[in-house]
Amino acid sequence: MAEIEKSIPGTLKISEDVISSIVRNTITEVEGVHSILPSKKTVKQLFLKEESYGDIGISLNEDVVEISLKIVIKGGFKAISVAEEVQKTVKNAVQSMTGITVSRVNVVISEICFE
Repeated sequence: MAEIEKSIPGTLKISEDVISSIVRNTITEVEGVHSILPSKKTVKQLFLKEESYGDIGISLNEDVVEISLKIVIKGGFKAISVAEEVQKTVKNAVQSMTGITVSRVNVVISEICFE
């Protein structure tokens, strides 16, 4: 069987906003997570009434990404278990949806929400 090789000219870039969006949507699926810690709005965001989607840091170096996020967990859940599940879920989602290797997912539990 002959191999077919296709060459498509051009480049493909994935925005940090796309990765951030994947992280936001993935976080809601993890049991025990209340939300992502809201980030403070910049003057530009206040003036233009732009949304702030939370405190998510994306560091993209060549073909590898490092993600840092601060979360609020629900009371009654084990913090370590929730953080580990967030790491695993976020890493799998970003890698499968973008094809970019995730070197690490840093999770900081900033608050506990007792409802």
